[in-house]
Amino acid sequence: MLKEKALGLTVGIFCGVWWLVLMMYSLSSGYGKELIMLVGPMHPGFSYSAGGAIWMAILHFIVGYILGHLFAWVYNRFAK
Repeated sequence: MLKEKALGLTVGIFCGVWWLVLMMYSLSSGYGKELIMLVGPMHPGFSYSAGGAIWMAILHFIVGYILGHLFAWVYNRFAK
């Protein structure tokens, strides 16, 4: 049995931190700007700035939590 809340939080934290680090690194070095500018506009409220990096981290934490929770819920239903 997977714990839905634990997996949701784990996936959410990894997704949020990944985007925060990726965008902050890109803002400071310019590396990967093309990829972020290609993927970023698909997200509501995206901006290529430090505030946008925080917003993307929050947004991806929420989405990661939902997807992790949903995955654990579906897994537990089929594992029974």
